[in-house]
Amino acid sequence: MDNLSPREAAPSLPWYREITAEQWRIMFGAWGVWTLDAIDFLAITFVLADIGKTFDVPLSTISLLLLATFGVRWAGGLLFGALSDRIGRKIPLLIVLVWFTACAALTGLSWSFASVVVFRLLLGFGMAPGFSLGVAMIAESWPEKHRAFGIGVLDTGWGVGSIGAAIIYGLVYPHFGWRGMFFVGVIPAILLGLFIIYCVPEPPMWQKARARREATQRGSNPIIALFRDYPARVGFLALLMLVLFFGQWPFQGLFPTYLKSLSFSTATITWLTMTSAVGQIAGFFCSGMIAERLGRRNGLILMIVLGALGVCILVAVVDNFMLAELAAFFSGFMLVGSSGIWGTILAENLPGHVRASGVGFLYNIGVIGGGLAPFVVLSSLKAFDIGMNIGISIFIVVAAVLGIILLRFTLETKGLSLQAVEETAVEETKTA
Repeated sequence: MDNLSPREAAPSLPWYREITAEQWRIMFGAWGVWTLDAIDFLAITFVLADIGKTFDVPLSTISLLLLATFGVRWAGGLLFGALSDRIGRKIPLLIVLVWFTACAALTGLSWSFASVVVFRLLLGFGMAPGFSLGVAMIAESWPEKHRAFGIGVLDTGWGVGSIGAAIIYGLVYPHFGWRGMFFVGVIPAILLGLFIIYCVPEPPMWQKARARREATQRGSNPIIALFRDYPARVGFLALLMLVLFFGQWPFQGLFPTYLKSLSFSTATITWLTMTSAVGQIAGFFCSGMIAERLGRRNGLILMIVLGALGVCILVAVVDNFMLAELAAFFSGFMLVGSSGIWGTILAENLPGHVRASGVGFLYNIGVIGGGLAPFVVLSSLKAFDIGMNIGISIFIVVAAVLGIILLRFTLETKGLSLQAVEETAVEETKTA
């Protein structure tokens, strides 16, 4: 007995028992905010035509509400992130929850199209940090070896929210119309807010980052510090996010439209898109495990390659329902699910005193690439006289190749402590 090794004397626990109750509460609070964020944003995609009829506005004009909401997210991510880097993660998370819930409810009370535009712009500004704040909280609280998995689980909130929005549409819209869609999140938001207030702690890693900042007096303004001290890192990661987002949205934004162009039934379109959404949730969940096993770069490259291949197969076999179902799940799992690793890469490439600011800015700058992708693809169809299936496939493959090239120059952070991130960042500022 005396000769037992430490490993034999203290066998390792199952991974889920290595996560403390406090860390699980942080996860649940952040995940809940991201899920409600998704529901409040996506609800409008089901009722664009109804809003247009109510205010006598063409559908083409109404569709610009989505681009407008995307277009202001970078500012909200940056400013709320800076607030979080200065005062902590918990209070800004609560502010964001109240902000986008109130803006969604105000959308339901809109009295004119102009008021809808204002409330959706405000919602976009407030919803932006929903994911980035959660990324920072999990990165700074979960064990190093489970950090990527935790951030991947956080990202499942978006997939669950998309399904939730579809369910709400089916249950609420027939009885309460389009306005009723925007009030469903109020009571869940109140309950979640109370949970965050009383049960979610401030990540201890942020406390240490604040102490270091106060001791060195560097980066008193996180926004200034982000761009002043790490311009090369910010520029590179911004380009990476733009390419990665662009590579997903020809599929996410145009797949339902492509199916409609083939005159598929509503039921078929619903099944294929819902299958893709289920695949996304599974992909988000598993992406962290893939990143932990293969590394951040190699795991993401593998999922991008397989996801691009899956979409090419999907648009080729879409007439065969069973094969299309399998390809839709696989494409959602690999291509869209790969974004579960993005937050890990961002969080692990930024020092603590600018982490929330950087993730909030960079993630939401990438969203602009996603918003441009459908427009670029559709504009190219007439210019080059190609079908939508070919256009979707070409742009996804091109973006995948560019993404792989950029990822080869990205710092591999598997097994790297956040303290090591701080040290490499300090060296970068010295040599800049």
